[in-house]
Amino acid sequence: MRILHLTFENFQDVPGLLSRSHRFFGDEGVLATMSPSTLGFPNGITLNYPLLNSGLIRKFRKITGRENVNVLEHALSLKIKGANPLQRIFFKSRDLIWLYKLHAKWNRYEFGDFDIFHFDGDIPFIYGDRILKKLKHKRIVTHFFGSELRKWGMNPFLKEYANLRITSELDHTKIDPSLVFAPIPFEADKILPRRHENPVLRICHSPTRRTAKGTADIVEAINKLKKKIKLEFLLIEGVSHKKCMELKRTCDIGIDQIGNYAGTGYGRSGLEFLALGIPTLTEIPDEYEKLLPGHPFVKATKRNFEDVLYNLLIDAELRRKKREQGIKWVRDFCSPRHIMGKIYEEYQRLGWK
Repeated sequence: MRILHLTFENFQDVPGLLSRSHRFFGDEGVLATMSPSTLGFPNGITLNYPLLNSGLIRKFRKITGRENVNVLEHALSLKIKGANPLQRIFFKSRDLIWLYKLHAKWNRYEFGDFDIFHFDGDIPFIYGDRILKKLKHKRIVTHFFGSELRKWGMNPFLKEYANLRITSELDHTKIDPSLVFAPIPFEADKILPRRHENPVLRICHSPTRRTAKGTADIVEAINKLKKKIKLEFLLIEGVSHKKCMELKRTCDIGIDQIGNYAGTGYGRSGLEFLALGIPTLTEIPDEYEKLLPGHPFVKATKRNFEDVLYNLLIDAELRRKKREQGIKWVRDFCSPRHIMGKIYEEYQRLGWK
């Protein structure tokens, strides 16, 4: 089979890795992106849609507050994208521009000839159902990442047309319990773990968005800890992924997120820490534990974060234990073959394979 993965941007290379992982099962996966990666990940077939990632659009998002993707857990609910009339008018107007760009690529890359369409990010080429009507006899998957479902809602047409709905976000399973949970895939075996600690332990945090990761709370707690114990703190922001990994490699303890401001549990940053052999703190609500069996994260909340981090700083044996557990877990549980195997179980259930 030939499977197309279409995404807004190959953010953190998750859609890209999924597309490449079909080879484990004898199929061909192809990646197509609407906008080039801002972090240097592979783009695949690039549609170069306007009104997405330009400097002007990013400025507009900031002015209008669209950069704030925080949704607290008690406020989670299933929303339908475009329910607001003004928003729907914008989407439909944008569709006309996107269709013009898509027309030049459709036949060139034979998009209509794929067997399965994975819309990684819940956008089926455009907001409306014009393309989906063309694909009504195809196999359709919608796969949610990040804040799209949490903040903006589900595409109403994919809600109707998709045969399979997947999420890689723990809290999305509360928004829509029918979603199939597939963890974030990660090629941990390609990363050489650290084996030695710094004389003065260095703590690292690398947020994509500070507000989403509870960075202000983390920095406040770190500043308090500096008065109790000698440590170094490294905040990584605004660098390429390659540079980010180089900096992470110099650290002894990683912090993914606390506060559950825009999603729960962990992200790719946490997986990178684990693969490097770095004990990692994050907040995982107890109700999601069943989705992450045997995980090695050091659990912390905003309330106890300072104490949990202090205990990890003074306990070398705990750090050693978490280092070993983390490397094994991220290589096994998060391996692309394992994750794609879960997706292929759904393919088989639907009679696609």
